[in-house]
Amino acid sequence: MLLFSEVTNPLELWENHWVDLTDDLQNRVRRLTGDVNLSLRECDLQNLGLVEIENILNQNGRSLREFDPMPLPSSREAEIVSNRFIREELQYDSTFELQSFQSLHGGLNDDQLKVFNTIVEAYDSRQRGLFFVYGSGGTGKTYLWKSLIAKFRAENKIVLAVASSGIAALLLPGGRTAHSRFKIPLNPDEFSCCSINLITELAKLIQEASLIIWDEAPMISRYAFETVDRTFRNILKSTVHCSGSRLFGGKLFVLGGDFRQILPVVTKGSREQMVAASLPNSTIWDHCRVLYLTRNMRLTAQVIPDQTRQELRDFAEWIKLIGEGKIQGSSFSEGREPNWIQIPERFLIRNGDRSLHMLIESTYPDFTNKYQDIGYLQERAILAPKHDDVDEINNIMLSMLPGEMRIYNSADKLCPT
Repeated sequence: MLLFSEVTNPLELWENHWVDLTDDLQNRVRRLTGDVNLSLRECDLQNLGLVEIENILNQNGRSLREFDPMPLPSSREAEIVSNRFIREELQYDSTFELQSFQSLHGGLNDDQLKVFNTIVEAYDSRQRGLFFVYGSGGTGKTYLWKSLIAKFRAENKIVLAVASSGIAALLLPGGRTAHSRFKIPLNPDEFSCCSINLITELAKLIQEASLIIWDEAPMISRYAFETVDRTFRNILKSTVHCSGSRLFGGKLFVLGGDFRQILPVVTKGSREQMVAASLPNSTIWDHCRVLYLTRNMRLTAQVIPDQTRQELRDFAEWIKLIGEGKIQGSSFSEGREPNWIQIPERFLIRNGDRSLHMLIESTYPDFTNKYQDIGYLQERAILAPKHDDVDEINNIMLSMLPGEMRIYNSADKLCPT
């Protein structure tokens, strides 16, 4: 009609009939993306319908611009609708995220609030840049991450929340491991890049991201960060507000962790080699702004008995002294580095054959009643140096669960049918 007829009011025609004109678009997008459960918003359907009309007009040398005041389509919005990665990141309920943010923001302490405001101001001013939030265990890094994530998602912005380990990633809303999200090679070096093609959906997701949070950063080799930096620069070199000449392409990148904890693992490497592989020995670190969290939030919890609070304070102080190199180490053979630390008796759980049971009971109090509480399980973990110890602890905890035990065997061959 727009091409071959005189339409006196094209906007009224569109507003009255856009539902009929777009009734097949949702199924077409479902087939295109392979997502049979995809449900498009009205604004997305309207935009896709306008894109279709604009394409038909363009083929005949015309455009919707000639039919004022008809709305013009957004090719960017149409591309976002067809990108499953972007759709996943935009499916968060902004109302729920806003409520979460308001609750979390009210609980930030002075240190956390200062870091939070610094990062938000960097985004609002379009300065972006690289930050490192330095804080030991218990200073509230995860709480800070959740506050930032909720704020950005409440505003329908994309946050890529990653961590160096799977356990840390589970604590982040929508978290993934960094290797999984950014396709980092297993053994990166000074020349490697991530396995992300410029025309892929993942590359488009990175372009649309407003904030990248990377927790437990000190665990990863500096070459991994340099690899991600090269990849981001390549992906973002021609986008608005970003640049291939800026660190990480100009994205707002926030790292976090504690260098007094686990450094990158170098197979059969010395302490010097592990330190050399860490992030501060990369040129990236020269451009990193370090922010600090110093207040131990675990000691301020109101539900902790005074005796337990003092025990936690003493243990946290002892751990801090180890990280600062102020506790003398020991060596069990001549010429070896003094890497062994003797644990003070007051921090040990000794009860003969029931020592593991005591450890489990102190870490997982009331386990039989709370084993289905996801939040309860996320806040606790028992670390062990050997797989045999892990198996023994797991067997004890499984035996504590109510109900009949069942064994499910995994398939080791394809079903012939």
